[in-house]
Amino acid sequence: MGEYANGNTAEPLSALEESLSINIGNLLKERDIEAIASVLLEDTFRDTDIMRRDSLDRFLDYAAFKAKTGIAYIPSLAYPSMRIIDTELEKKIIDLINEHLYPEIVLRILKYFTRNIHDADANLNLAWLIRSDAIIRSLYETYARFRRDVFETDPDTRSVNVKRIMQASPRTDNSVASPLDAACRLKYVLEFIALNQNVEHIYSREDLLLSTVR
Repeated sequence: MGEYANGNTAEPLSALEESLSINIGNLLKERDIEAIASVLLEDTFRDTDIMRRDSLDRFLDYAAFKAKTGIAYIPSLAYPSMRIIDTELEKKIIDLINEHLYPEIVLRILKYFTRNIHDADANLNLAWLIRSDAIIRSLYETYARFRRDVFETDPDTRSVNVKRIMQASPRTDNSVASPLDAACRLKYVLEFIALNQNVEHIYSREDLLLSTVR
């Protein structure tokens, strides 16, 4: 099994662009931002199987792929990340994620971060594109939920929220749906976001302590 675009069993990175049922690259080049959002959302609403990757999942894969093949952005050596080299494209993707595709994009972002169990640094590439307080608040609230789940004594109960966000089958092995691992990945993302913008009205560094349960 090959390396995957977002660290899970979605699709091989080498087949990423070929696999898009909508050519995201052409869509972003040829249409205004409201038309792009309309096409992406229309395709998403048409696909009623929540277990399948829809157009918003593939849009995030495309954005992450463009960042991964872009330029280095390292505000701290503890948070190595990459940015999209085309600043006009980057701005369009930022506007789509934070305004035009909200709120439908939120669950897909949470799923992307939670499923990426092999390459946490790559999550920062997508995290750089997030500006919306509403999305950041959802990330923080999900982190807090996972942190509380760590103390559940029943293994199935402990992993249920992670599996729901991952959109994984209930039969998925609990070892790949650890709330501690998932909380650590989101903590890393939230710390990185806090480096790039003021989020004190949503959470503080103390709020992110794994040893603190509120």
